[in-house]
Amino acid sequence: MTRIDIYGTDKWAEIPSSWDEMTPAQIRFVFKTYDECLRKGASPLDFNIRVLYHLLGIRRRTPAWKIAPESPLCENIYMLCERCLGFLFTDSGAGSADGATAGSSTRRLTLSCKRLDNPLPTLRVSPFRVLHGPGTLCQDLTFGEFRQASAALNQFFKTSDVSELDDCIRHLYRPWSFRTNRAGRCVRPIGSDGSLREIKAIARVPMWQKNLILVWFSSCLDYLQKEKVIVDGDEIDMHLLFSGEGKSGKTEAFTWTDLLVQIAREGTIGTMAEVDREPLFSIFSIMWSNYKENKRYEKASKTK
Repeated sequence: MTRIDIYGTDKWAEIPSSWDEMTPAQIRFVFKTYDECLRKGASPLDFNIRVLYHLLGIRRRTPAWKIAPESPLCENIYMLCERCLGFLFTDSGAGSADGATAGSSTRRLTLSCKRLDNPLPTLRVSPFRVLHGPGTLCQDLTFGEFRQASAALNQFFKTSDVSELDDCIRHLYRPWSFRTNRAGRCVRPIGSDGSLREIKAIARVPMWQKNLILVWFSSCLDYLQKEKVIVDGDEIDMHLLFSGEGKSGKTEAFTWTDLLVQIAREGTIGTMAEVDREPLFSIFSIMWSNYKENKRYEKASKTK
């Protein structure tokens, strides 16, 4: 946390110094404010003031257009924003949302969120209808939900068609159900009745919420292909599964659908439909087991 001392008094305040220190409500405010500033053509200074005042708990603020550029207040605002809000912005990288993402062609601010816990756990798509999203690092997704959502997101990055992003969200956020699926979520499965209604409802979701889901899910995808995860006490190095051990030669990309076919062909779980119903992290365990088995086979072959 960053401590701010109020000059001339004994008062002070603390504000987050990273995305990890922000509450889900604060993250939602930043994305909503960012979207509003882009749509209304507000200045970066106005965005900074609104975010800074919100984090400080100040309800009444001076509009940016009323602050003279040469005034001490303006200088202090710029200084505080530069020192305290720099973590909000980045030039590039996975998990970024800028004006070129869903719903805007203006490039003024670039936000990066590396949070792995979902800051938007539910989507209210109508006064009486709520969709439930994944938990931290998508651990409670089935392999089918994750596979289809990632495929739709990849298609969105290729085409910039917002309907592809809507399709991604449709696979992540599902209506509530009395039955618990194999991944532990009480949601209806993909392809159940009402899918068309869900697509139309998600199309009406505010763009700032779509961008927040886009950033969060992109960060999860990036993490799950580069970092280490713990499954049932076993540490799985995802980088080894997806990148090999330092090999520089490039091969055709291995997709999640390829993995689906491979596991179904092995017959350890069953058909492709049955593999899709398995928890995502159970699939990672199978991948890791196969990886270690292949390494043991390679080692044994070299010693013969």
